[in-house]
Amino acid sequence: MKSVELPGGTKLEFREFEKAQEKAEKIGLLSKEVETRQIPDHTFLMVAEEDPILALAGLRIEIEKRLRTIAVRQGIPTQNKGVGQLLRLLSENNLLSNEEKSVLLDMVDLLNGAVHGKDVDDRTAQWALDVGPRILKGLDERLQL
Repeated sequence: MKSVELPGGTKLEFREFEKAQEKAEKIGLLSKEVETRQIPDHTFLMVAEEDPILALAGLRIEIEKRLRTIAVRQGIPTQNKGVGQLLRLLSENNLLSNEEKSVLLDMVDLLNGAVHGKDVDDRTAQWALDVGPRILKGLDERLQL
């Protein structure tokens, strides 16, 4: 199954998440495989089985928090900035490459789609469990630089 479609045409394509992951892997944005037991508990991991949409929303929030922390640590003002603006500022300040900015923006857009009512299939929820910790760990590694 490539996508899930609801009455009225709302759908979320799993393949789009896979494409974003492949791009992130290619440019080194994702940390190497991590066992979820080796990372701090993330709320999105704890709710994924019961509420995949909430899990994807939680992952999106975690990504934005890390981007904001990276910016603040570099003295970049973040007040009243959305995630798109944060990504642009981080890229302009050479903290993210244009490719990294683009991939993260794609991921956030996909996660936003889930939050705004698009249906989520089991594979997409599993994607959040498998890839989410790697995205976050990759961003955490940037925080330690």
